[in-house]
Formats: sequence, structure tokens, C-alpha cells
Amino acid sequence: MSDHNIERSLARAAKGNVTKFFSLKMISFKGDRAEFNVDIPDTCLNPLGTVQGGMVASILDEATSLTVNIYSEDKMLPNSTDIHITFHRALKKGTAKVQTKIIKFGKNIVSVEGKAFSQEGRLAATVLHTAILKSLV
Repeated sequence: MSDHNIERSLARAAKGNVTKFFSLKMISFKGDRAEFNVDIPDTCLNPLGTVQGGMVASILDEATSLTVNIYSEDKMLPNSTDIHITFHRALKKGTAKVQTKIIKFGKNIVSVEGKAFSQEGRLAATVLHTAILKSLV
């Protein structure tokens, strides 16, 4: 995985509003795994003062999609067919961590796991994201 392809993937993602909105930043990318920081603003909070579930799903969708693009060396983007999310505990406003892992990267389909962690490092949500691969070349 070249730094050039990683930079191109990150630059493409930075053009999108979701990456900007959550200030998604890649911490590391090794093999089939990535780690990101995400800043959750006030506008994501529900009336209970915790992050609304759809916002958590958006965070995990964005991070897993970016992982696919980087893993494919900036040659593919995922077109989601299924996102299954399980919530374990609430997230709060502030900086959270997301870890992703490519489970299966096939010729046409990809499956990616994502995990969101609270500011205290506790597992808050997991996602299984399946998508059709769309070529950028």
C-alpha cells in the first residue's frame, strides 16, 4: 500500500461532507485494518444528550467505506448493499475512535467490520458493512 494511494483516498474522502462533518482522521492503516479518530459535534446529539443512532451508523459507514477505498489502492469504492449495526452503549460528544477490518474482499463484493469506541475506550457499536465494489479506473 503506497502512501500516494492512501493520500489520494484521504483527499477524495475529504471532499465529502460526511468526512468533513465528523472530522474523520486516519490514525493508522496496516494490512486489512484501519484506525480513525472522529469528532462528534453537538448537532449529533439526541434529546438524551447522547449521539443519535443514525449518526453512529454514518460514522461507521464512512470509516468502513474509506477503508475499502484505501485497501483497494484507490481503485474501488463500495456501493452499500447492507449495513447491520449493533449498539452496545451510548456515545457522547467529543472524540471517539473507530477501528475497521476488511473481512472479505472479493472480485465484486466486500464485507467490512467496524467498531466505534467511546471516549473511555469502551465498545459502543459494531457494524458489518457489505457492498458492491465499483471501479474508479
